[in-house]
Amino acid sequence: MALAVTSLAAVTVFEFGYVPEPSVLLVILFGTIIGYNFVKYAGISNLHHLEITPNINLIRGFSVLCMAALVYYARLLSLDVILVAAGFGGLTLLYALPLYRSRNLRSIPGAKIFIIGLVWMGITVLVPLEYHNLRFSSKIFYQCLEIFLFVIALTLPFEIRDLKFDAPKLSTIPQKLGVQNTKWLGTGLLVAAAIVSGVQNYVDETHFYISLAIFLLTLVFLWSSKKQQRKYYASFWVEGISILWLVLILMI
Repeated sequence: MALAVTSLAAVTVFEFGYVPEPSVLLVILFGTIIGYNFVKYAGISNLHHLEITPNINLIRGFSVLCMAALVYYARLLSLDVILVAAGFGGLTLLYALPLYRSRNLRSIPGAKIFIIGLVWMGITVLVPLEYHNLRFSSKIFYQCLEIFLFVIALTLPFEIRDLKFDAPKLSTIPQKLGVQNTKWLGTGLLVAAAIVSGVQNYVDETHFYISLAIFLLTLVFLWSSKKQQRKYYASFWVEGISILWLVLILMI
């Protein structure tokens, strides 16, 4: 997932006519690993009545190394870039940390997928563009909206997969709409993302056609999603669509 987020950040930079700064991408990479491990494994590793497994200790050690790398590369960035990244990083922490009466952002009914979309949008658009000192403009707004819509649609196969695991109180989109209507919603989101992409003024026109190809591929995977998925269907193939987006841009 960290590679997917980092790839999407590089896509944004290329679409604005710049070359990605390695230190920014590495901060995004290591920051995403830390955030993901915290959200996914913090609760498990803090259950004191359970024996701490070697795998949890390995995850902890790996996260510490990533934190060291994050600090090392973050010192190369301006304070403004660090503050923008920290803002969305803090939102990620609040996704897991209790805010009020042991409730966190994830426990807010229906909020899960939109928080994910907001964090991905901020990290992959606002953080790298802040490095290039770009003032907020209509083009940046369109890019934010396009990525937000794309990420929500990209997350729906995961939501469908997790139907058998998610508590009913989460009120995820598939829980509220059903699998078929969720796929239609995702279709509408991808069509909207394509329209937003069409009104952007790309530095290279081929970027627009690549975006359309990525949205179409996402649509295929969305409609092929089922409750019972193969192990790596969402966590590898769907997640890898963002990486493919970057690969296609590099190929041209």
